[in-house]
Amino acid sequence: MDLSAPGLVCLVGRNGTGKTTLVRALRNLSSADTFVRTATPYAFSPTSRIIYKVDGAEVVFAYDENIRSLNCREVIPSELRGLISAELPMPHGARFNYFKSASEADLDIRRAITLGTNGNPHELIDFLAEIYSSERYSRMIAVTVKGKNYYAIVNDNGTYIREDYLSSGEYFLINLYRTIKGSAQLIVIDEIDISLDAAAQANLSAWLRKFCDRYGRTILFTTHSLAMMRQLEASELFYIDDTQGVISITPRSYSYAKARLFGFAGWDKYILTEDEVLLSFIEAVIEKYCPQIFFRYKIIFIGGGDSSS
Repeated sequence: MDLSAPGLVCLVGRNGTGKTTLVRALRNLSSADTFVRTATPYAFSPTSRIIYKVDGAEVVFAYDENIRSLNCREVIPSELRGLISAELPMPHGARFNYFKSASEADLDIRRAITLGTNGNPHELIDFLAEIYSSERYSRMIAVTVKGKNYYAIVNDNGTYIREDYLSSGEYFLINLYRTIKGSAQLIVIDEIDISLDAAAQANLSAWLRKFCDRYGRTILFTTHSLAMMRQLEASELFYIDDTQGVISITPRSYSYAKARLFGFAGWDKYILTEDEVLLSFIEAVIEKYCPQIFFRYKIIFIGGGDSSS
C-alpha cells in the first residue's frame, strides 16, 4: 500500500488476518508502549521485530525479554512520532473512552457561551450535517481552551450539550475531525464503522476524501461495512489475506471483497452482447490477453433486435 500520497486506503479481510496488529504497529511508532498495553506478551518471540523506514530514517523495535514485548533502544525523532495518529478498536480506542478533558473544560465552555466569545465551526457543522442529514448541528459552537478546541450544541433556552454527551458515533466523528485538523499526516483507524449507523457509513467516504485533498492527509482504515466499501473507488480498496502463515495485501474490487467476506456473489462489470458468437469471442480474448483480472465481470447475451425496428 502506498501511504505516501494523500487519499483513502481501506483495508478489509477476515478476522484474524492481522488488520489490528498492523494498526498497532503503526500506532507503536508514536506511542512506543502500544503493544505492552494492548497485546498479550505471548504474541512475541525473540525473533519478533518491527522495522520502520521513513524518508531514509530507520527505527527498529525488537523483542525485549525484560518486558516480554517490543522495545526500541534508540531515540525516536519527534517528527516521526508526530507523523502518525492511530485509533484502536474496542476497548482501547479513544472513541470508547470519553476524554476527561471535555468535562474539565466545562466552565470555560459555559463562560464562552455567556459572553458570546465562542467560535463557529462551519466546516465541522457541514461535515456532521451531511453525514447525518440533520440540521441539529447548526447551533454548534467551538471553544478554545489551552490550545484545544471543544464543541457543544447550544439550545434555544441557553442550555448546551457538550460533545462528550453526544452519541458515540457523533463523538467519534468530532474527534476524527480534530485529528484531521492536527499535525499527523497519516491517520489510521481500526474498525471505523463500529460507532456509526448505516447511513453515516455510506456518507463518510466522500467527506474523508475531501479532507484528504484539502489538508494533504492519508487516511488508512479497516472496516467490515459493505455500505462503506461500496462507496470506495477501485484504487482505495485492499484485501489482506493469510495463506499458510504468509500475509499478503493486494488491491481488490468491491465484488471480490464482498464474495470473500460475506459469500455474496456479485459482479463489478457487465458486458452485454446481442451476438452469441461474439460472447464466446469476448470470453476467448479476455482469457488469452487478460490473465490478471482486477474486476469481477459477467458477459450476458441479451438477444438481437428486430432489424425492421
